[in-house]
Amino acid sequence: MQIKDTDLKATAVAKAQATNSLQNIALTLLSNVAIAVSLALLLYLEDGGTLIFWWLAAAVAFALFRAWRVLAMKSSGLRESDPHRLLRFLTAMAFASGLLWSVVPLCFGAFLTQQALYCVVFIMAGTTTGAIIQSLAYSSTAIAFGTPLMGATLLRMLMSGSGVSYIIAADVVFLTLMLFRAAILGERNFIASQITAFEATDLAGSLAEANREVLSSNRALEQLVRTDPLTGLANRSHFRDVADAACRSGQGVAFVLFDIDNFKTINDTLGHDAGDRVLAEVADVLRSACQVDDLPVRLGGDEFIVVLQGSAVAARSAAFAEQLTRALSLPLTIAGQPQSISCSIGIAVHLEGDIAVDDLCARADAALYRAKEDGRARTRVFDEQMQTEFALQRRLDLDLPQALARGELHLEFQPQVTMATREVIGFEALLRWRHPSEGMIPPPDIVRAAFRLRLSNKLTAFVAERACAFVRALDASRTPRVKVAVNVSPREFSTHSPARILKDAAERYGVDPRRIEIEITEETMFDPKRCADELRLIHDYGFGLAVDDFGVGHSSIANLLAVELDTIKIDRSFIHDLPASCRNQQLVMAIAAVALPLGHRIIAEGVETEEEARALRSLGCIYGQGWLYGRPMAESDAIAWLARGSDGEAVAVAVSAA
Repeated sequence: MQIKDTDLKATAVAKAQATNSLQNIALTLLSNVAIAVSLALLLYLEDGGTLIFWWLAAAVAFALFRAWRVLAMKSSGLRESDPHRLLRFLTAMAFASGLLWSVVPLCFGAFLTQQALYCVVFIMAGTTTGAIIQSLAYSSTAIAFGTPLMGATLLRMLMSGSGVSYIIAADVVFLTLMLFRAAILGERNFIASQITAFEATDLAGSLAEANREVLSSNRALEQLVRTDPLTGLANRSHFRDVADAACRSGQGVAFVLFDIDNFKTINDTLGHDAGDRVLAEVADVLRSACQVDDLPVRLGGDEFIVVLQGSAVAARSAAFAEQLTRALSLPLTIAGQPQSISCSIGIAVHLEGDIAVDDLCARADAALYRAKEDGRARTRVFDEQMQTEFALQRRLDLDLPQALARGELHLEFQPQVTMATREVIGFEALLRWRHPSEGMIPPPDIVRAAFRLRLSNKLTAFVAERACAFVRALDASRTPRVKVAVNVSPREFSTHSPARILKDAAERYGVDPRRIEIEITEETMFDPKRCADELRLIHDYGFGLAVDDFGVGHSSIANLLAVELDTIKIDRSFIHDLPASCRNQQLVMAIAAVALPLGHRIIAEGVETEEEARALRSLGCIYGQGWLYGRPMAESDAIAWLARGSDGEAVAVAVSAA
């Protein structure tokens, strides 16, 4: 439905303001209570009076009352039926809260000392600033809260009779006015953005009507079939026709494949409308960089490809990639704001003879994947090394289904121990595939091949079966009840649920889920919301959760708070030469300082020497895994090794309280 009437626009804006205010109210009330507690403690330490705690009780009670009323209004649907009334209620509650806070500067004697006066003035001003930051969509609530609070604070300063207080009071008046002005401007900007969105909806409706008219023409229909509607570039269908002819021409052809780095973040933070504008701007840059005979294409999402033809395509493709990188390095203006973007580029060149479109596309995709692996914002050209890797990838893609069906894959188990006593606390299950012609295949290559072939669920099911069988075999051999860790890639979350597969296997084998720990890679912590459903299932089913190779993805230690973890595994690259590396020591110490108070267990990977083990223990890391304690072993060997250790022949074993 198109929004044209002024009253409808006002109501829609009010709904948006109410929605924004309700989203921020919980954080506002929580910070209100936290600051009230700190203020009460400050005044109590200043004069020792307990009256302030009665005020604190009133402030907390009123905050709880506001939260209760907000929940009631949310459930009543008032935001949809009468958003203006909801906004008036929120404003009234904010004003009442401001009155309650204004009691502090007016009624407590601690303000009679100059030092306490300035401290509390700082708290009051900070509280008002926080309220305004949380109310940029609707300034009335912030102003209603801040007016009595700052008014009472200023009055107390003026009552102090100090010349310094008068000067500071004048500054506070100026600051308050600027804060209120910022709140009002923020609300205006919010309203303007909403109206722009409504107008865009109207425009979209008009364009839809125009498209229906254009579709009545056969000529327009043909154009639409071959063109991407958002960017005006050629679409995937047109690309196939042109690229197939170019690849069969026997002359030089190059594919320049690229996508926008972190495009999902742009969509999530600025909105899909802004994301579409970025795509349109990139398309304009692409058109300006192309020559007449070049074909720029939007394949879908944020992925683009350019087809170049001619004898000099190798040099032209490299120059084109450089020109594109340079053009996109300039900030784009999106929604009136500069937005910096970058792209990762993969180039595949074929100089003579025929080649299949799919083969050249696969080469360009391999080069693009390498550019991303190397850190993004880079250009990589498909070369001989990639050709070797590409050939291996093709071989793995061809052989993996049969290898899974014939049971050629297996697991090995490496012990995890308490480094001080060498007590075994668990094993990590490591995927192994000895290919008949390629030898031992690294686990990441197996996982990527399974993902390409849509066999990730079968691979996960195989690992789950063998891990649970190993746990059951451990119990049958009467060895201590240790845990087993299995590795899961977050990329699998988009195709199937590893948690459900592991749960089914555990039930079939009668294994307590608490005996299984799921190891995920660090990339999960960059976008925990995307993985939230699967992480919740892992927790609900009772599995442990570990983050593997922590530190290599440059994740902030603050990300540890975003995911409910049991174990953090420090990557082996930080353990090597640890006794001599101050940087690595500082990293391990920082991880321990944050993780241990949160209840996380820390396991160091790749421990190979006693010196490394001693250094780790001194830095707060208790558990280790590596060749110093035991190499990966076949299932039967691991059981025998653990049994010997439990009899006191090799190592001591700690009974895990599962």
